[in-house]
Amino acid sequence: MKLQQAYVSEAVAIGSWAVIGYKGPGDNTNATGASGGASSKTNNFSYKDATGYDKNTVALTSSASIVGFTAGNKAKLNDCDIGDHWTITVGAGTAAGEATFTPSSLTQDCLQLTPNWNQIGK
Repeated sequence: MKLQQAYVSEAVAIGSWAVIGYKGPGDNTNATGASGGASSKTNNFSYKDATGYDKNTVALTSSASIVGFTAGNKAKLNDCDIGDHWTITVGAGTAAGEATFTPSSLTQDCLQLTPNWNQIGK
């Protein structure tokens, strides 16, 4: 989030992993082109950048937001089924050059594994 916020401060746009200089944990697969889509994986989780960027960015406007980070478990963890259950959405903040970060866990069973997830960026 700090890399993304620094990029937003300078460019007033949301940047893909490639343009903000982020690499996910584990083995990385760099996206080709400038539309996003980088990913990484470890033994238990997979991580993804959003797709749909134009020249590695999305203009930061009051109506624009993009899921900038997705994490999913590759095996069932307690009651949390396999899948992409954790996201962080990036949107415009209240001041120019400022972004908001909204974490979300899509299911209560998965949120129990990461009880502080929804506090990220707050």
